[in-house]
This record gives sequence, structure tokens and C-alpha cells, in this order.
Amino acid sequence: MTDIKDIKLAVIGGDLRMLYCASSLSARGFETCFCGFDHASADCGGAVRCGSVADALAGAGAVILPVPYTADGCRINCPFSRSEIRIDGLISQLRPSQLVFAGVCRPSLYDAAEAAGLTVTDYMKDEVLTVKNARATAEGALELCLRELPVTLLGLRVLVLGFGRVGFAVAELFKAAGCDVTVCARRAEQLARAQCSGFGACDFKRLCRVIPDADVVVNTVPDTVVDANVLSFVPKGTPVVDLASMPGGVDGDAAAHFGVRVIHALSLPGKTAPVSAGGYIADAICSALEMRGVV
Repeated sequence: MTDIKDIKLAVIGGDLRMLYCASSLSARGFETCFCGFDHASADCGGAVRCGSVADALAGAGAVILPVPYTADGCRINCPFSRSEIRIDGLISQLRPSQLVFAGVCRPSLYDAAEAAGLTVTDYMKDEVLTVKNARATAEGALELCLRELPVTLLGLRVLVLGFGRVGFAVAELFKAAGCDVTVCARRAEQLARAQCSGFGACDFKRLCRVIPDADVVVNTVPDTVVDANVLSFVPKGTPVVDLASMPGGVDGDAAAHFGVRVIHALSLPGKTAPVSAGGYIADAICSALEMRGVV
């Protein structure tokens, strides 16, 4: 087992939560550097800002990529960088001995890493992280509704599509805020859990019947469950908040046709709670390093 002070970690790209992830890892005693944040002014603690990917990778035992690590499959997600970081170029600079961590990994990344003799770990599969991230996403959705809607949340009729980790967190938080929450889910056990938790419940076969009563719809399903048929029943003025990862769960063209306002709220933890979200990722990285016997 290696002493924590002998391991250098390199955080490459991402939104503000990755900058705070680097800061959190540095605070725990890791030598930590980061790059891809040319115009981000947030406090990075003891983490060292590098001017290039090569400088960041030099001597690093582990490389930490953002969540999601890419939006197009070709480039690292770097909203604060003035220059692009291509995935193939990054992989070509890595050594087989370096560990690679990334969020929401695609099969193409595993294939490229395997060809290069690299080991990739998807830290978003850490159960503790996903639960905490779901809560952060729900809080971001609540903040968004407070900002976008001209009414209070008390008595607001909220229809939540999907009842996985994020769906449950959204339903629970909105109910606590005084909303009248109905959950639409596919599986019988999810509907039973929703009912036992005090929510209204319906399956997707009844979605067109219940959606006209909603003041706001929050989708968490990463499939196109809000199609043209469903959108034709959405009341005028009722927004659809889509929390699902790209391409989302709403037919955008049909929404435009019917005049339905869709708010595709991606990566809310990185926007509304980057300090906490970055700390959660740092926790997951530390756990993964411990499981591998690295520290």
C-alpha cells in the first residue's frame, strides 16, 4: 500500500464540481493538479493549476475525468477551457500504470482504454455517490422551479416521471415543500413504493390521462417517454423539466410544435451545488483507490 502523499492525482476538465473535487482531494493530503479551467476563478485550495494536459499528467498515478466525461464522444467535457482536449489525444499520453476515473463512461472509452492497456473506473457507479448526487439534482430542480414558476410550491401539482434514485429524491423533496406529487413509473414495485411513500401513482399507460392536471412535469427517464402524443395533452403554460441525460426524455420537435416549454436541466449538481458535488466525487475516488489497495 502506497502512502497517500506519494500519489499524484490529475483532474482533467469538467465543470466547477471537478475544480472543487481537486480542491477536496488536495485537502485530504493528495498531491493534486488540474487543467482545463482557463477562465474559472473558483477557489482551488491547494490543488495546482497546470497550463497543459502534459504537465498535469506528468508523474500522475491516477487521472480523473469529469462527469459526464464527454458530450460528443470525441472531446473531454471542458466548459471552462479555451482549447479542446481530445479523448484520443489524452489516451495517447497515458501510461498503462495510470488509473483512469471518469463519470458516465461510454463503451467507446472502455474499448480505447483496453487497447491502450489502461484501466477505467466509472465513479458514477459508486452507490453512495449516486444517492447523494440524486439529492443534489433534486435540490437543483426545486431551485429551478422556484426561479421559473410565478407561484409558490405550496399545493403545486407535480408529476414526476420515473422513480429511480433521482425520481425518488425529486418526489420526496417536492412533497416536503408542500407540493401535491404524483409519480409515473413502469414497474409495479416502483408504483407500490410510491404509494407507500405517500405519493400519487400511475403507470405510463395512464400518462396522457394524468398529465393535463399537472402544474409542472419533471422527467427523470432517459428514454423518450414524453412523445408527441403525450405532449398534445400538456396544458398550456405547464413546463416540462427534463433531468435526463442527453438526448433527454422529451421529443423536442414535438414540444416546439405544441408550444410546450421544455427546460433541459443537465448537470444540476455542478451548477447549483458544485462544492458539495465535488466533495461527493472526491469521496468516491478515495473509496475506489482504497478498494484497489492503492492507499
